[in-house]
Amino acid sequence: MTAFLLLFVDRKGAPAAVPDDLAALSRLARELSAAGKLLRAGRLAPESAAVRIAVHDGHTITTDGPFAEGAETLAGFWLVEAADAAEATDLARRAFELGPPGAVDVHAVAQRYSVRPDPGTGVPFLLAFCNDPHLADCDQEKLQEMIAYGAALERDGKLFETTPLARSAPSPRVESRGGQTLVTEGPFAEAKEVIGGYTLLRATSRAEAIQIARRYPAARWGTVEVREIVEP
Repeated sequence: MTAFLLLFVDRKGAPAAVPDDLAALSRLARELSAAGKLLRAGRLAPESAAVRIAVHDGHTITTDGPFAEGAETLAGFWLVEAADAAEATDLARRAFELGPPGAVDVHAVAQRYSVRPDPGTGVPFLLAFCNDPHLADCDQEKLQEMIAYGAALERDGKLFETTPLARSAPSPRVESRGGQTLVTEGPFAEAKEVIGGYTLLRATSRAEAIQIARRYPAARWGTVEVREIVEP
């Protein structure tokens, strides 16, 4: 069995999700959790509450959401376990057809680190590590930096998972076109950034989560997007 990250994407300006859609998605999540397929999940706060952090030549650049660039925004995530990419894509299709309008991206997980139960104390956050799509996979030196920083956060009781995403295989996207559900294989030429990994943590506040992101090594070669999880 392999872990896959399903990213729920909203299109800016599209109609908001209706309660019935979210309720149906929640029922599927409970079904998959009971079957041992759904490992973690979370709905994210609106992009207006997000922050992006980048460090260039020792200078930290902080950008508050909503972000002008891009027609899409992250809305939530599922971490699922599946036999292969085909099964993970099928789970994404089921979720997409029940959930709000937008798309669901399927990312293979390279290796999960610091996998612990959610401590449940403090405010939960997803930190998404965004890179140029033409950037090669994180080299061993960068990976070790990330692991070391994550281990320190884990010792402090903050971090409960950090995971790089595989870049060797295309990332399928489930979306609707002309009233039909389609699966499109990436990479996508129009993408200015791709998510190369993520961290799940608990912080005492949004301000602390931003400070953690500012010190993350990934901010030196990409962007760290800080998103509060409002519904685990």
